[in-house]
Amino acid sequence: MGKARVSYRTGTVLSLAMLLVVAACVGETSGVDLPQPHRTPQTRLVGVSCVCYPPDRSIAETEQLIDAAALDKPDLILLTEGCMQNTPPAASRQEKDARSDPLPKPGPITRFLMRKAAQHHAYIIASYWRKSSHGPGRYNSAVLFDRQGKVVGYYDKMFPTIGEMEDGVLPGRSAVVFETDFGRIGAMICFDFNFTELLSEYKKQGAELICFLSNYRAGRLIPAAALQNQCFIASAVPGENGVIVDPLGRTLAESSHYGRIIFARINLDSRIVHIDYNADRVRRLKEKYGPLVKVETASPEAAYFLSSLHPEKSIQAMIEEFQVETLDAYLDRARSVRLRELPKGGN
Repeated sequence: MGKARVSYRTGTVLSLAMLLVVAACVGETSGVDLPQPHRTPQTRLVGVSCVCYPPDRSIAETEQLIDAAALDKPDLILLTEGCMQNTPPAASRQEKDARSDPLPKPGPITRFLMRKAAQHHAYIIASYWRKSSHGPGRYNSAVLFDRQGKVVGYYDKMFPTIGEMEDGVLPGRSAVVFETDFGRIGAMICFDFNFTELLSEYKKQGAELICFLSNYRAGRLIPAAALQNQCFIASAVPGENGVIVDPLGRTLAESSHYGRIIFARINLDSRIVHIDYNADRVRRLKEKYGPLVKVETASPEAAYFLSSLHPEKSIQAMIEEFQVETLDAYLDRARSVRLRELPKGGN
């Protein structure tokens, strides 16, 4: 007897069938007041869900996916690049421009996402076309909705592909950091991830979580960027290898062929510090705060990853109390000492 095999198409059908059941369950329990995960004003544990399905889905399909992601009671839901559009892929450039959502005035996609964000009391960030107010063309924009369903703002893809620009997609001008009730987040879209200057700008602006909405997976670039820029990164891509990674580049959740909605709870109240000069200080910090501070040692990177679980005291306050030197401060100090010790007059 031959071994049973599940084809890609069959797996997709099974996944969608499961989502229909899940969405039905959401509908049945929509009137039930389920408890929200505990987060005091100081602790910053944030639930993140990434919906990793192919783009250009209908509003009805996307509604089922959002409802399924909402079962984990996330604070933030990510959708893929181009998750929905108002025109079919084969539409002309002029039709795509004309029917793009006219933000800040809400179009069909914006109104739908406003409703879903308010329904689930969660932030939603999604990429779709935004109409240009200055003539022909449109933007590939990441639009953020708050828990009340209001548009917080949007980021326009800074680095569209050459093919996109030839088809009328306009490049954005700058990084945008959004203020939320849990922290500062930024957005990147697909081809953007190849440009390290954009990541550097987000770090400069203090983004704690980067939302990567994409049709390409970026692979090893994501954990490398998380470590280099000391931030969390969550990605929503079509299918496998959507990830949620921490500032050490560790994967906390990853999508697969059979699990395309992923969830992780992250602690934005965290810092990376180098082991040099800090070992005794970190030991004393842990002795005082015990289980209210988490100390993780990244041996190959010679670093500590410190996270506060204290209901009243942030990790920054703990670091200042024990004069722990952050990684960036240590590297800046090393640069200064190097300049001071450079031989005068050449080699």
